[in-house]
Amino acid sequence: MHVTAIAMEEAGFPYRLGTECAEEIVARLADRAASRYLVVSDTTVAALHGHDFVARLEKDAGPAVLLTHRPGEVHKDIATVGALAEQALGEGADRRSVVVALGGGVTGNIAGLLAALLFRGITLVHVPTTVVAMLDSVLSLKQAVNATYGKNLVGTFYAPAEVLADTALLRTLPEREVRSGMGEVVKNALAIRPSMTGRLSALLRPDARYDDEALRWIIEESVAAKADVTRADKHERGDGLVLEYGHTTGHAIEHAARGGVAHGAGVAIGMTVAAEVSRRLGHCPDGLVDLHHDLITRAGLGTAVPPQAALADVKNWLSYDNKRGYLDCPPGSTPMVLLSGPGTPLRTGRLPLVPVPLDLVHEVVDASAAQAPDGAGRMSVAPA
Repeated sequence: MHVTAIAMEEAGFPYRLGTECAEEIVARLADRAASRYLVVSDTTVAALHGHDFVARLEKDAGPAVLLTHRPGEVHKDIATVGALAEQALGEGADRRSVVVALGGGVTGNIAGLLAALLFRGITLVHVPTTVVAMLDSVLSLKQAVNATYGKNLVGTFYAPAEVLADTALLRTLPEREVRSGMGEVVKNALAIRPSMTGRLSALLRPDARYDDEALRWIIEESVAAKADVTRADKHERGDGLVLEYGHTTGHAIEHAARGGVAHGAGVAIGMTVAAEVSRRLGHCPDGLVDLHHDLITRAGLGTAVPPQAALADVKNWLSYDNKRGYLDCPPGSTPMVLLSGPGTPLRTGRLPLVPVPLDLVHEVVDASAAQAPDGAGRMSVAPA
């Protein structure tokens, strides 16, 4: 496995990436000599990989138990974490246990918060099974779950001891989830690492079929991009906020769609909204907006707010964005990451954030929704 040393201020951990390396993953976990391996998966991943993985751990590493939760963003909440904690304790978890997050970003956040809370913190190891998790979520110290008021509002910061990634695990991934991961890849290229844009443009496939070599390059470039902006900002409160590009509207769409829009797909749409907002404010040229649409389309992702995300719901969730509080914004505005060019975020002081009138964001969201295949003239639906 190729090893990248991830450093975030004083926090650090190895990121190991390979293909067909299940035996090495089990061996790495066995080296931790855990009293019990608490493998957390959703029920879908458990059926595909979890039972076999736990059997391997039982054989070669030590006592292991599979803890499952229902799949989907709607189940990423504090109740799920509490239920898993009770199950883990009932299975004999102690301070020498290791939480192994086997799954995508939802599972990673749930398991990460579980590890941070059990006995006030036990060892966490990520074994990601989605593109989004491999190149984005496992590289953050943010471990958070959703509240009724929005995404990722309840949580803490907690570092994994290690990330063990095997691209072979991506072979069972639905096309929807592969495309979702590419939304985050495009974000990394546009907002942080424009040097990867040329090769990425040639590699992106609307059919979401990538070979292992392409996936390893895409993941390694994205890991490097994220490391660049978090090396001196482990809490992502400074330069690391650029990772939130596209997330203001993206999270609102994702939340409003109640699982109908994958995370990276929402971020992709959110980036087109952010680019258009920046253009209307006079900060970026038409060419940057066109570049957004080109890369996102090459990845097989949509660029318009889809009908399953009710406009009134989207606008409501925009007011609960998790970047609130970083800036003293005027009334009726929200902080957003905007670009003036590839890899060049607009700044307020040292922060890659600027206040944007919510009315303008709403106008762009409306215009985006009207561009959806069946979005012309659609009515807003009041929040439930």
